[in-house]
Amino acid sequence: MLQIKNLTITILKDLRVILKDFSYTLNVGDKVALIGEEGNGKSTLLKLIYNDSLIKSYADYTGSIIKNNVKLGYLGQELPACDKDKSILDFCENSPSFYNLSPKELSGIAFRLSLSPDLFFSERAIKTLSGGEKIKLQFARILMENPDALLLDEPSNDIDIDTLSWLENFINTCGLPVLFVSHDETLIENTAN
Repeated sequence: MLQIKNLTITILKDLRVILKDFSYTLNVGDKVALIGEEGNGKSTLLKLIYNDSLIKSYADYTGSIIKNNVKLGYLGQELPACDKDKSILDFCENSPSFYNLSPKELSGIAFRLSLSPDLFFSERAIKTLSGGEKIKLQFARILMENPDALLLDEPSNDIDIDTLSWLENFINTCGLPVLFVSHDETLIENTAN
């Protein structure tokens, strides 16, 4: 699956090493929580694993990230500002696979996320959604791409208790390896293995 070998990450501004000689393999069935103090590079690590261009402006790295053709789904800490004013339909249309999916496949994704399939075609602005609805919509777009593994950066931010319960269940039952950053001790305890 996904392999990381001898990874060292350095912040360019002050040449601070935030990760040194890190090696790890994400295997089928893994639900891995990255924990640590704020500012210690957890989000940077996830971004680097997903797409090294996301950190080029502020960090450099040595070592290897071997993806072995693993298709990664990435959920950032926040919805990008450029997406907040979009309609839900515009957001979904940004998935290259959106119009390649059958109505049955879209309904299946909606069902897994406890959403109405009609939501994907809504002209409603994303900024009007609750925190939980925004997270689920982002998950929907990720699932439309049929990923092999998930990288989640603080997925429990800005969600209510019902959505947190849904998130725990989703991580445990999604059938994909998950590497996630969280400060939520309950989420970690109930999902990470």
